[in-house]
Amino acid sequence: MKATKYITRAAVILALTVVLQFALRAMIPEGINTWFVGSVVNLGILLAVETTGLWAGALVAMTTPVTAYLQQHLPSPIMIPAVMLGNLVLAFLFWIIIRRGNSKSWLRWIGLVVGSAAKMVFLYLIMRLLLSTLVTLPPAKTAIILASFSFPQFVTAMLGGIFESLIAGRIKPLAANS
Repeated sequence: MKATKYITRAAVILALTVVLQFALRAMIPEGINTWFVGSVVNLGILLAVETTGLWAGALVAMTTPVTAYLQQHLPSPIMIPAVMLGNLVLAFLFWIIIRRGNSKSWLRWIGLVVGSAAKMVFLYLIMRLLLSTLVTLPPAKTAIILASFSFPQFVTAMLGGIFESLIAGRIKPLAANS
């Protein structure tokens, strides 16, 4: 019975995240939609981690970059694994820290800040490496991509975490340490 609940909750969170990812990108103008879509994606990752477990968060973390590529938000498929890894950094660090406390614990905020900062640093460095070696783009496009994989990653992860904290407290966790 617990496996069914786990799979169902993970599927619902993933489906809502992907649907909102598509809907927000379609409804909100280019240039500012990244702030909304990024926050929703991070909300989905963190909500899955806290209420269902690390593997559910990893599922959302690895699916959403594929969706981003299909929406032409990522200009090269080589960027998909890099974004997956950045999302996994957030999910893992958040999970490793929050599992020591409860949903009302200050550890949630430590996990959020540490995970968000690590995701930002990882994505900036890996994108800089990819854009300087494997992906050939015009300099202006390269600068825009590098800028979007820097501080905005921290902000959207933090916003997603703030929204997640408002929702997660109302959902009974299925797995505290999985």
